[in-house]
Amino acid sequence: MLNKLRQLFKESVFYGIGNFITKASGLILLPLYSRYLGKDEIGLMMLYESAFLFLMTIAAWGTKSGFTRWYYEMKTRQDRQALFFTTYIFNVASNSIGVFLTAIILFNLNVFDTEGSERIITFFCLSGLFRLLYDVPFIMLRLQQKAFKQTSYQSLNIILTILFTFYQLEVENNGFKGIYIGQLMANSLTFLITLPLIIKSCHIKFKGHLLKEMINYGYPLAISNVLTHLLVISDRYILEAYYSLEAVGSYSVATKVTNLLQVLIMGTFITSYTYQYYKTMSEDDSSRYHIKILSYFMLFMVLAGIIITAFAKEIIFVIMAGKTEYYDAIPVIPFLMIGLIFSGMQQIFRLPLTKAKLTKLISVITISVGALNVGLNFLIIPRFGKEGAAMTTALSQLIAAACFLYQSRKIEGTQYEWRKITTILLLGVIFCSSYFHIPNFNFVMDVLIRIVIIGLFIACLFLFNFFEPIEKTRIKQAWAKWNKPKDIIANIKSLNQK
Repeated sequence: MLNKLRQLFKESVFYGIGNFITKASGLILLPLYSRYLGKDEIGLMMLYESAFLFLMTIAAWGTKSGFTRWYYEMKTRQDRQALFFTTYIFNVASNSIGVFLTAIILFNLNVFDTEGSERIITFFCLSGLFRLLYDVPFIMLRLQQKAFKQTSYQSLNIILTILFTFYQLEVENNGFKGIYIGQLMANSLTFLITLPLIIKSCHIKFKGHLLKEMINYGYPLAISNVLTHLLVISDRYILEAYYSLEAVGSYSVATKVTNLLQVLIMGTFITSYTYQYYKTMSEDDSSRYHIKILSYFMLFMVLAGIIITAFAKEIIFVIMAGKTEYYDAIPVIPFLMIGLIFSGMQQIFRLPLTKAKLTKLISVITISVGALNVGLNFLIIPRFGKEGAAMTTALSQLIAAACFLYQSRKIEGTQYEWRKITTILLLGVIFCSSYFHIPNFNFVMDVLIRIVIIGLFIACLFLFNFFEPIEKTRIKQAWAKWNKPKDIIANIKSLNQK
């Protein structure tokens, strides 16, 4: 179990670096956006981001999920290359169709009808197409557990995006459309750079029968993802309908702050664990390992959530270039944090269902919960605004997590450490809410108080016996290893050792 945990931690570190660079790019780009764009254009940009997520869900018809599920069932290197070739060729065709359909939809939605919208939509769609063309190679690198290589490509794309966007806004003065011109330049160049990897990874043999199996496996997920995405992002459009694009902008800023948790902890952890899960799913069940995974996952998620909530005001100040009008997003963040934590739990609970190929059941649950979320949005958003949108998201994610847990226990029956998980969730709620009841002092005093509260949370973990004796020993050993600055480089290099 320790070797698996070590491998999981190592890969999470590399993915975390890539995700941190992604989020750091936001710290660079958002102040640049806020300099050239109004609050309404920031809101419109977030709607474009939602449209890209929609494009990603309709483009591949679930074959990327099938590729992930079937990759390790291929016994030879040549079979895996043929699987990659089949998946990639299908994705090129389906992505092209998906981009075309997305463009038609955007051209006919009034909310996207702005000055120069025709060219903006064209740049946006072409940028999305090139982004999708290197998505499958990235998945393959993760499956091969080449986290460093995948992170390098990802980091290169981020650097190019920053440079080209800066050039379009600062030098060319292209305004809103410059964002998507810059993204088009970065994504097309990244595709060209990854092209040798794509060619090298192909064995030209089209596995039609296997493609049919992957589509049958993945299309329920694709359909549910499309419908769920449309249902989930309904809160932005309902906010815009009942309030304004400014409200969408503030809500989107709260989402971006909350997504620090997604980028730094949840995304890296789930990515590493998912591919490790598929790689070892034919081995004997390691129930103890999977039990501890959820406990550790919840620990890191709640701790990071408390830290992000504590410094939300400062984070918003930085990413929005000191514009204090976005501080109205702060009360939304704790609710979005809770929703994101439950979202992480449901992704873990879904894995046994994907292992058993019960994708239709996954689809039914996700669509049903998405529809419930829309209904709650219409009831709550008109009265409670963006806080109501965040609350309905949290409640919907909790219900989805409970449904997936119920179904997964029928397959694997894993008994998680619910006392510990409940304790850490309650502590998280208590410590997050405490920030809103502390009076403001000067900056230094405020920071010290927040650090003390974070320290108290960690102390409570020991007080309530969250850690077992062996875990306390490992913590002491890790502290002894990592608390010496002179050994940091050597310790990081040791992560790459088998």
